[in-house]
Amino acid sequence: MNLVKGIVYFLLIMLVAGLLAALFAPSTKEVRRSIKIEAPVDAVFNQVASFENWKKWDARYQKDPSQKRTYNGSVGDKSYGYKWESDNDDVGKGSMTMDAVAYNERLDYTLYFNEKPNRGHFAFTHRSSTTEVEWVMTSKLSYPMTILNYFIDGMVGSDFENGLANLKEYTEKTPLVVRLPKDKPVVIVEEHGVNYALVKVKDLPIDKLGTFFENGYNKVFTHIQTNGLVPKGPPRGLFYEWNEKEGTTTLAVAVPVSDVLRELEAQFQVADKTVYLGGDYISSTVVGGNSRVYETHRLLSKWTDENAKSLKMPILEEYIKGSNDTQDTSQYQTKVTYYFD
Repeated sequence: MNLVKGIVYFLLIMLVAGLLAALFAPSTKEVRRSIKIEAPVDAVFNQVASFENWKKWDARYQKDPSQKRTYNGSVGDKSYGYKWESDNDDVGKGSMTMDAVAYNERLDYTLYFNEKPNRGHFAFTHRSSTTEVEWVMTSKLSYPMTILNYFIDGMVGSDFENGLANLKEYTEKTPLVVRLPKDKPVVIVEEHGVNYALVKVKDLPIDKLGTFFENGYNKVFTHIQTNGLVPKGPPRGLFYEWNEKEGTTTLAVAVPVSDVLRELEAQFQVADKTVYLGGDYISSTVVGGNSRVYETHRLLSKWTDENAKSLKMPILEEYIKGSNDTQDTSQYQTKVTYYFD
């Protein structure tokens, strides 16, 4: 009997001690870690800004690579975020949203763990070829849960440290080949009666298209969000020149910011593809990867030649369904449009 009383008294003492400790615990606690990376700021920024890239360096992903991660939206969207779920108790489940984006400077996020929101940010400081990244999270708790703030740094600080170390290793080994320097800003340009927010590059090596698209769209969507604009359709590639002999192209990554008005189109078949003809353009939507898109370009180019049409550049590729929607390239949908006089 005395043993039972002793256990009860011990538990009561521990409970009172815990409540007293919680009473004096800080209601707000910051977890803060930083690292210097020998890489350009845009290379580092784009790794952090894209949640899809986190699998390459996030310490929590490495704890359970089999965890389920689902993504919503794209960089610059107010709804952009991801959810994770794992059977590993050290990983659990939760979600994160990207709340605000200042290109190459700062990313603000909200982390939801056990449905409790924790706000934080990444800050990027660029000096010469070195980028310093600071990862910050703020824990705000109400009594008596404030006691957890005594331990929050130890709970997540190591994940921040390991994640930043992985980010440094990966980014320094995988340098950004195509950069978006300050002389290539986002501008608003009218093409074929539609206003676009775009970044344009001249004589880009064709084998660098993927990197330019990824970085360019990050910059365009950031500009749209921070300037109160609204996307009016899927992202597009505007091709002003395609030089297969030199292996280069002049193009822009673009997002429409004004409504697209179309007149009635005539529909007909060319080879095995459905083609739409308007007053000054011809278009076709293809399902599949790059080879199918290339076939569609050849088809439309041949039609314009055979019908003595004089092309008006740029040629448009509208990415109706792409890598943000599915990993299966056979399900990609791309609308190719040629304008003519």
